[in-house]
Amino acid sequence: MGDQEVAARRIFIAEDNALVMMSLEGLVEDMGWELVGPAETLEQANKFADECEADVALLDVNLNGERSFPAAERLAERGVPVVFATGYDRELDLPAALADAKIVQKPFRLESLEETLKELTGD
Repeated sequence: MGDQEVAARRIFIAEDNALVMMSLEGLVEDMGWELVGPAETLEQANKFADECEADVALLDVNLNGERSFPAAERLAERGVPVVFATGYDRELDLPAALADAKIVQKPFRLESLEETLKELTGD
């Protein structure tokens, strides 16, 4: 089929919890996408945000006690759609540049997350 000729989507993930990351790696694999990263700290996330080629980014809001917003702003400036994963309530104080970012609640259902990611990439 022609679908197999299309390059796999690339997703950048920043997540500091190893168990959550394992689940996300499984989801990415099941979706047939390519994982970029992962980043576990804000410093790593910023580096990836500046250099990575990704179709979408999934960032934990809290990376080892630091907000991932600087990395998200860098990604948004480069035109990479951002999805935040958070255990916080939905009233995140997002910077203005990130006001349109999608937010998924932790613990998330993988099916719901997959739907959100595909929506952002037009799949």
